[in-house]
Amino acid sequence: MNPTELFDKVKGLIADKDIDGAKAFIEEHKDDLGEYLSNAKALLEGNEAVSGVLDKVKGIFGK
Repeated sequence: MNPTELFDKVKGLIADKDIDGAKAFIEEHKDDLGEYLSNAKALLEGNEAVSGVLDKVKGIFGK
């Protein structure tokens, strides 16, 4: 797989809400991602932050 395909795989895992899978995939392919490594990490971190906020909001409303 080329770096673009690997990055697309990361985006797919995150879209499927498989954050742990995305973390593992990034770690496994960090050397192969090349210039996309920082983008993949940023995408993952941003998604984790959004998930944390959503969990807090759900807790407030008891859902």
